[in-house]
Amino acid sequence: MDSPRRGWQMVVVPTERVQPIPVDDRFWQPLGMRASASFKLDFTDVTVQHDDLLGEPNRYFEQPYFSGGAIRFAAVQLGGASALFDATRRFLADMHRLDDVLQQTRLAELAYLIESGNQWLRSAGDKTDQWLADQTDPATIVAYANMTRTAIEAICLQVMPLCERCVGARGLLRPHPFERIHRDLTMYLRQPAPDATLVDIGRYVLTNPTAAHALWT
Repeated sequence: MDSPRRGWQMVVVPTERVQPIPVDDRFWQPLGMRASASFKLDFTDVTVQHDDLLGEPNRYFEQPYFSGGAIRFAAVQLGGASALFDATRRFLADMHRLDDVLQQTRLAELAYLIESGNQWLRSAGDKTDQWLADQTDPATIVAYANMTRTAIEAICLQVMPLCERCVGARGLLRPHPFERIHRDLTMYLRQPAPDATLVDIGRYVLTNPTAAHALWT
């Protein structure tokens, strides 16, 4: 396509007009999420027209929508932690361990960790909706979304070993549901650029003179 456009451009590949595109899925051998699929496609010699372009250049990376989307995958991560919590309770019930004081203590900690995650997600959703409506500085939305994803990851990483201690080696054996959920969550927690995310949060709060109690109001 002969076009003066510059930057990252989203395209709807016209599969109905081109030769079959080579697909390679051999690289996708994940630890968890084995029911998922990922492919490498070779677009060599594929020509697109102006009508195949989706949006303007660099629109895909437009903030706050690009980084703000982290709230969605954080919700999925916490859903995995919640599923692990439920699988742990079922396991303990089946093993008649519900009266074990040490197990009760661990379940109490798991309960407040997961509820903390729920509160993060509710706050992030409500604030983002309001900030978008008010046309708040995108940097504020991105920083809060980054805090949310970081907090949820930390919560999940606390939930997982607590659940492991509850069920022991027996719960980590197939075909127990706990094993699959644990494996899937381990994989899905590995989202891109966690260090850059922390740097972004720190930069935002260091350059914002607002008092701590009013940073996110």
